[in-house]
Amino acid sequence: MKTLKTDVLVIGGGSAAIRAALEAARAGAEVLLVDKGSPGQSGSSPVALVGFSGLLGDETDSEELFLQDWIKASGGICDRNLVLQVIRQGRDLAQDLSTLGVEFISNPDGSWFIARRAGHSARRTIMVKGHANAMLPVRAAALKAGVQICEGVMVTRLLQAEGRAVGALGVTATGELHFFHARATVLAAGGANRLYTNLCEEIVDPVHRTLGDSYALAFHAGVPLVDMEFTQFRDSPPAGPIFGAQYVNALGERVMLKYDPVALECAPRATMAKAVYTENMEGRGPVVWKVEADQVKRSRAPVGQQYVAGMIVPITLMFQRLMGGARIDEHAATTLPGLFAAGESCGGIQGGDRMQGCGFCETQVFGAIAGRSAAAYARFRERPSVDPDAIEAERRRLHAPDGDQDPQDFIARVQAITWEKAGVVCERSKLLEAVAELEKLRREQASRLNRTRLFAALEAANLALTAELVARAKLTREESRSAHHRSDFPAADERWVRHVTLTRAGNDAVQISSAPVITTVARTAA
Repeated sequence: MKTLKTDVLVIGGGSAAIRAALEAARAGAEVLLVDKGSPGQSGSSPVALVGFSGLLGDETDSEELFLQDWIKASGGICDRNLVLQVIRQGRDLAQDLSTLGVEFISNPDGSWFIARRAGHSARRTIMVKGHANAMLPVRAAALKAGVQICEGVMVTRLLQAEGRAVGALGVTATGELHFFHARATVLAAGGANRLYTNLCEEIVDPVHRTLGDSYALAFHAGVPLVDMEFTQFRDSPPAGPIFGAQYVNALGERVMLKYDPVALECAPRATMAKAVYTENMEGRGPVVWKVEADQVKRSRAPVGQQYVAGMIVPITLMFQRLMGGARIDEHAATTLPGLFAAGESCGGIQGGDRMQGCGFCETQVFGAIAGRSAAAYARFRERPSVDPDAIEAERRRLHAPDGDQDPQDFIARVQAITWEKAGVVCERSKLLEAVAELEKLRREQASRLNRTRLFAALEAANLALTAELVARAKLTREESRSAHHRSDFPAADERWVRHVTLTRAGNDAVQISSAPVITTVARTAA
């Protein structure tokens, strides 16, 4: 077993993780970043983080308007203390990205091209030039600041001692165990973009896969997960609103007049997804965008030249991300002392849905907060000894005998259940079936996974657990709100303006409760 000691351990390699590592190092901490892939290249961030939304100078915009848009998109299921951190710090992080070398699309005068995107009432979104990988300049800055990187190691369990997080255990693809002994830990290992089969085209390559590692780590550590029922699907291509696109169905009707006659194609993504899904399911599909003459030119957008007059662009539905994760406070701290979380690993910020560009902003803001908080926490803590039995138990789990279940087939079974029974629109009987089937997969079949490809086997088990948590949360929330749609409970119910909370109980059972949304916060600058 290889042992590595550090002040701050950061788990992950995407936007939140690299930013957390950079800020912890800037704060003077010794930092180790561990990723099962290559930080800056793996996960969703390198290809998916293009739009960055913030208070970027639109004279019609304000903190209050941005907050109200956020609350509307979230269905009210967002902790205001977290949202205001993102709103207030976003511009500074955009400027820092620019300083580090991230190029955003600009106007002829050199100023940023700022667009109004889905869910926003004002122009707030800048876009990375040429869809470049915005993580590489941040990684370079982190390395320059002294961050150490450990690639090709998958973290499999968080470790605790004296009632707090003290690091983690991980394993290489060949089975070599790694013990990371830390004073503070940041969980930022991404989400579960493989939860459904209908992937966004940007992340089809397996190098960008995420399968719920963060949620499994938090769950097994006893950290509460919130908002796991909110599964965000998007209409694609997502850039139509920039060009004034109008989506029509097979009857020639402008679809969004029925679903959001005010915002139309700039409606929140949850509304757009439900509209496309409903039109198709009720036989009025396909939904398309008929590109008009000079439409792209009239929009003055410096992108979109591939859309020419007469084109008929199909509007498809793709799974974007889970909105939930480990619940955090305004310092990015979880309920486990010494453990911080950011990015898709955490919940409570986005709530029921996410406006375009707010994911990139959120990962940078709370990545930075998590890194600084972890560095401050580590400054006055020692590294207590870890129970050898905990390490030995994980060693035995990781080196269990090979089984006869192919991980890829197992994942396909999970995806079939989630799409058919816990997808865009759900109902009780199907969700009950999904919970039962997914729990059986997790408890009975996951132990029989073939471990020839160790990471694939571990990921498959993590995805089964994540899918079960999603199905249980969807079953619990008996209403329709934001990105959560129930055909048997089609209306919103104000009694459900709460977080559905899932926590590990004895024998790895799932304990379900709810927690209030934080709605009252100070209005002074953070």
